[in-house]
Amino acid sequence: MEEKVLDGLTYLTFYPKDFRKDEKYPVIFFLHGAGGRNVSAERLLNTSNVQHLLSHQDKKGYILIAPICPRGDWNEWMSHLVRLVETHREASYIDNTRVYLTGNSMGGYGTWALATLYPDWFAAVMPICGGGIGGFAKNLVNLPIRTFHGLRDKTVDPIESLQMAKAVNVAGGHAELILFPELAHRCWDAVYSDEKNFDWLLSFTTRKDETVFEDLSGENYG
Repeated sequence: MEEKVLDGLTYLTFYPKDFRKDEKYPVIFFLHGAGGRNVSAERLLNTSNVQHLLSHQDKKGYILIAPICPRGDWNEWMSHLVRLVETHREASYIDNTRVYLTGNSMGGYGTWALATLYPDWFAAVMPICGGGIGGFAKNLVNLPIRTFHGLRDKTVDPIESLQMAKAVNVAGGHAELILFPELAHRCWDAVYSDEKNFDWLLSFTTRKDETVFEDLSGENYG
C-alpha cells in the first residue's frame, strides 16, 4: 500500500501481486461513504469494503486507488477527484482503456457525479446506494452501469438508484439496477464480496480515441 497526497487529497494505492511498472494494469477507483471522512489510511484499509475490493485484486490483476475525503462530501472535492483520475489515466503502467469507478453511499453519489462529468474516462461504473441528477443521464448512455440498492435502506431512499437507472435507460443507455429485498443501507458487502460483479466490471474497455460527448460548459447545462 502507498499513501500519497495530490493537491491536498490523500489517497491510497494498492498494487496487485508481482506488480511491474513496465506492464499495464486496469485500475479501479473506489469512493468511500460518509463514515470514511478524514480517517487514517489504516482505518480505511480495514473497512469491509476495501477488504472485499482487495480480496479479488490478485486474481483479477487490477490496481485499486482509494482517496480519502477530508470533509464534506465528494462533490466538494470533485476537482481533486478529476485531477486524481486524470493523473493516473496518464501513468505508463495504467491501461487507460480499462479504468473503472465504484463507490458506496456518499461514494455512490460521487460515482454518479464523476461519471456524469467524464463518462468517456471510464469503461464501466458501479454506484452503490447513491443517486444523481437525472437531467444529466444523457451523458451516460454509452457507459455500462450496474447500480445496487437495498430495499430496506432508511438512509438513502432506493428511489434514488431507481430514478437514475431509469433516466439513463430512457435516454438510450444501459443501466442495470440490482435490488436486495432483505438488505438495508449496508448492501455494499453483498456487492463487493461477489466476484461476479468484478467479472462484469472488468469485462468492459473503452476506445482510446473516444472523446467527451457532452460539453459541460455548453448550452445543455445552462
